[in-house]
Amino acid sequence: MSEAPEAPEAPAPPPSAWQPFTFGGVAAFARAGWLRLLGVEFVAALLISASAVALVRHVYAPVVLEAIQKMPPTARITQGRLAGIDTTLISETKFLALAVTPDVSNQIGQSADIQVQLRPEDYRVGSIFRPDWGWESDYGTQYTFDLSGSHLEPWWGAWHPIVFAMAGVVVVVLMFILWAVVGAIYTVPAQFLAWVADRKLSWNGAWRLGVATLLPGGLLMALGLILYGWGAMDLVALVFLWAAHLLISWVYLVGGVLACPRLFPKVVQQNPFVS
Repeated sequence: MSEAPEAPEAPAPPPSAWQPFTFGGVAAFARAGWLRLLGVEFVAALLISASAVALVRHVYAPVVLEAIQKMPPTARITQGRLAGIDTTLISETKFLALAVTPDVSNQIGQSADIQVQLRPEDYRVGSIFRPDWGWESDYGTQYTFDLSGSHLEPWWGAWHPIVFAMAGVVVVVLMFILWAVVGAIYTVPAQFLAWVADRKLSWNGAWRLGVATLLPGGLLMALGLILYGWGAMDLVALVFLWAAHLLISWVYLVGGVLACPRLFPKVVQQNPFVS
């Protein structure tokens, strides 16, 4: 009795690319058009931008306003030096501390996650991770700034909504640029894995897949920013979450490539009794 002929397995219809939360969903973007990927990217970028702006508005903006209201009428920066400040002024929460110190020896404490200090000839930005170290820069002798509360408070009241809106747009643009660059870097390991696992994946598809793998981690970071702003997560946990979101992208890269269709479909034994 002759052996039944073998027939290639009928390929399943490609899934629709609409979500990047499963390996199959990520793999679907490798075969989808660029407009579909850009649309999902835009939604993810908006959510990340909204969480970042909400964090700044809820956590940092009140400290800035309080610091502005404390500034005396004589406060200014002129010829590269801080002038018109006779005593140390501090505005702080557990998230941010702003200090204006007329004496470089003054210490403002290290209770806030981020500390910004205006000193006689320079300013310093530090964090709770390294209280004895921070980024420092001078004011520049060519600039003069009026730091009085009567000058800054109306300016802040008029411009802070525009500043927040511009910051949101900048975050969206930066996310698109970052995802495009990192997605391009991911094409090489994606292609190598596809070659090893006999998966069908073009170079353009690998780029789209690489970009899609970054979206779940980005949305996780957006959630982390919200939890941090609510006080449900501290800065140390937020940093660990940032590291975890990088690992998540690699997990999705491997899973997404393996979810791509096989280069050589499996063959199935045809039933000889079926006409």
